Amino acid sequence: MAGLCPLSAQQEGNQITQYMFNTYAYNAGFAGMSNGINASLLHRQQWTGWGKGTEEKNIAPNSTVLLVDMPINAIKGGAGVELASYNAGYFRDIYVKLGYTYHLQTGFGLIGLGVRAQIESAGLDFTKFKPENASDRILTGKQSESALYGDVGIGFYLIGNENYSVGIGLNNLISHRSSKITYRPSRTVAVHGSYTVSFPSLPKVEFTPSTYLETDFHVVNWMINITGTFNKRFWAGLGYRLRDAVCINGGINIGKLQIGAAYDITASRMIRGSKIGGGFEVMVRYCFGLESEKVNTDYKNARYL
Repeated sequence: MAGLCPLSAQQEGNQITQYMFNTYAYNAGFAGMSNGINASLLHRQQWTGWGKGTEEKNIAPNSTVLLVDMPINAIKGGAGVELASYNAGYFRDIYVKLGYTYHLQTGFGLIGLGVRAQIESAGLDFTKFKPENASDRILTGKQSESALYGDVGIGFYLIGNENYSVGIGLNNLISHRSSKITYRPSRTVAVHGSYTVSFPSLPKVEFTPSTYLETDFHVVNWMINITGTFNKRFWAGLGYRLRDAVCINGGINIGKLQIGAAYDITASRMIRGSKIGGGFEVMVRYCFGLESEKVNTDYKNARYL
């Protein structure tokens, strides 16, 4: 019985290579900061080729994330929503996040102070297990287990007047418990920042170094990236995730539409032990209600934050 022997699950969360385009995924203080109604859809497949030709071909982590945020002048801030699914092995998580961000204009830039609530459904599919002992009562005789959880996150975000940004998000602040699944996502701190620079000799090119660091004070996920943008239309970048992968990203702006892709070249020990590939990620983003002459500026702010 599940009540007598609860299962424990630890989620690492939605790892995103194009973090500079999808700030609201990890910082509740970002909603409404880019002066438009922004909708972003992202899909990521990690460890491409894992288990090819075997029964384990579908257990590699994959995630789909929909982010929507907008400014609301009546509440002196912005609102945001995130719908996402995260699959790893035989675990399936679906969650919804709703948040509010208060905007404060200062002499050095625009500050966002945000809070959001989360409802999550975490589940485990027992039919996928192949236990060595057919009489194992934990892994046999059940179809699936699932449970609902609530969580809270807060965030601080600053768009500086001098082409820089910095933010910090505190996520998964509540420890989850259930009689079915003891699900304990780590409380995490996400720190990120960027700076955009251009040179007189290259008037149509902008360079944006950025960084993202997330930790639960036991494990550190740190990534750096530098992206070049040509004529505010095309971009390409190169990044590195600590002890994990070299990351390549690129994309195009078509009016108010952004299309981007990234590929992680696995650099950890995993690639030496099997024939797996890296992580592949695609993104489509659209900005509604922006003045045509402001589109490029708003994309710049929303992209590298």
